[in-house]
Amino acid sequence: MNDIRRRVAAVLAATTVAVTGLTVVMTAPALAVSRSTIVSVAQAELNNGTRNHESPMGSGCNYYTGFFRPWKPGTGCPSTGGVQWRDSDWCADFSKYVWRKAGVKYADIPEGSSGALTGWAYSFRDYGTRNGTWHTRGSGYTPQPGDAVVFDWDQSGDIDHVGIVTSANGSTVYTIEGNSGDRIQANSYSRSNIDIVGYSAPVDGTSTPETPPDGRDSTGYYNPADGTFHLRNVLGDGASSYAWGTNLETLPNALVLTGDWNGDGKDSTGYYNPADGTFHLRNTLDDGGSNTAWDTSLETLPNAVVLTGDWNGDGKDSFGYYNPADGTFHLRNAHNDGSSDYAWGTALETVPDAVVLVGDWNGDGKDSLGYYNPADGTFHLRNALNDGSSDYAWGTALETVPDAVILTGDWNGDGKDSVGYYDTRDGTFHLRNALDEGASDYAWGTDLETVPGAVILTGDWNGA
Repeated sequence: MNDIRRRVAAVLAATTVAVTGLTVVMTAPALAVSRSTIVSVAQAELNNGTRNHESPMGSGCNYYTGFFRPWKPGTGCPSTGGVQWRDSDWCADFSKYVWRKAGVKYADIPEGSSGALTGWAYSFRDYGTRNGTWHTRGSGYTPQPGDAVVFDWDQSGDIDHVGIVTSANGSTVYTIEGNSGDRIQANSYSRSNIDIVGYSAPVDGTSTPETPPDGRDSTGYYNPADGTFHLRNVLGDGASSYAWGTNLETLPNALVLTGDWNGDGKDSTGYYNPADGTFHLRNTLDDGGSNTAWDTSLETLPNAVVLTGDWNGDGKDSFGYYNPADGTFHLRNAHNDGSSDYAWGTALETVPDAVVLVGDWNGDGKDSLGYYNPADGTFHLRNALNDGSSDYAWGTALETVPDAVILTGDWNGDGKDSVGYYDTRDGTFHLRNALDEGASDYAWGTDLETVPGAVILTGDWNGA
């Protein structure tokens, strides 16, 4: 059947340039994490004067605990980048942040889930013993860049501290550590120092960055500040495979859409203008006039959630909408105005913040619907275009990731769409191949958090 499966639940509605999020797993080969990337992330945090220290100094208030553990006290602590700082010991929170941002496997599992890294330094030793990457100080192991080094200051058997290894030679190990003198600091130790208990290496850590596999669908973004598009063919950080400018920034409420409009096996872009109900689609990844454009009266439903998908399996994506006022879906197979080919009611209006998702969940070549409930982190997906019980449903801890952007796509090319999320706080992507909870199959960091309002896009840009 066609090898495109419409996944984007669209950059959802005019109201949802940034939506909400999930958790993800591991089953297929994940991206190997570059050790140099881990070190680069740690060094960037060391040099980030806005959060590389407690504020006020000596208060325990820090960014990294706030990022992971919102239940910790925040009285008297500042807030930056959408994160309320929290008061706690924070060496483990810092080290987890670095690993997570670099895309280390299992580092993105929320605290409280089985096998997760936590705000306790001993969890890094447990990570290594669980995954076969733990090395004691006396084992003869040479610490590698990106390893986590754990310490027991009084040799009591309890782990007291953790940091990130940046380099080592025959006698000395060099580190970057959080909560070292109330700040992030670069330190060094004799490798024979009895305070060092050992080292946990990141799962799938590699000394040389690998080229991520083409997972069929990949990611990109639209910058509403300047109307530029930036798309990448592979899953991972790196230069854009396609980039171009438009004048779309002159339509500040335009809803960017992606899909395979002409059935050539490649996704391209378009937009919906909620001011006048018009659709504008282009078949190539560049600026230019619309290949297809039409008018609707959808502007009379200002809160309508616009959807794109291949509803009939003809290899072409078309449109529809969800009306959150009454829980009804309305889908059409053609690129023009007209009556719905599929329409049905649900009780989804009783879930006021539900994020509607589109994808081919079972690989039958047709897209169907589902939703994510940000109130409790649950996913609910259905294979048929009608009302009924979920064919797939599972819970996650993603409700603990505020403003997560839910993504859908065929990440591994198996013909089935699954889910993932983008974390607006730190620019990280987390994708999973299976429709259940677990660690990410693909995870990587970017600097996209520095592009406020960036609209995350998914699609098969090159048809591979």
